[in-house]
This record gives sequence, C-alpha cells and structure tokens, in this order.
Amino acid sequence: ENGGIPTATPVTAYFNLAADDDAEIGLPSTVERELGFCAHHAIHHLAMVRIICVQTVGLSEHELPDGFGRAPSTILFDKKQE
Repeated sequence: ENGGIPTATPVTAYFNLAADDDAEIGLPSTVERELGFCAHHAIHHLAMVRIICVQTVGLSEHELPDGFGRAPSTILFDKKQE
C-alpha cells in the first residue's frame, strides 16, 4: 500500500490520442501499473537529460551515474551481449 491506497486499486487512465480533437479515451488500469509507467517514462526523460549533459554541457559519460537514462531492459540486454 502507498498512502493508504492499495496499489492494485483499479483506475481509469485518460489519454488524448489525437491532436485534432479533445476526445479522451479511458483505459482500465491499476495504481501500480500507472506508477510503473511513470517510472519507465521518467527513464525516457533522463535519457534526454543524458544527451544534453554529454552533447551540450560537455560532461563525459563517466561523469554520469552508471545506467543514467538507460532502461533496465537495455542494461540487461547489453550485459547478455558481453
């Protein structure tokens, strides 16, 4: 549980899937699934921050934490390729 709300609580997540109208589509989900999505999506944004740090700010890859901006699935895939 998180703050008294069980993470398996059903919710409806609403999305605009087209930019040409205001229609929202509701998709069934759970609190835990949405929290997982937020964590995964944050990694996507950190990947952009990584690119900015290296290409614009001038940091080297070694100055960033290991795995910064990389999805766990990508890290696991790369380890299997070694």
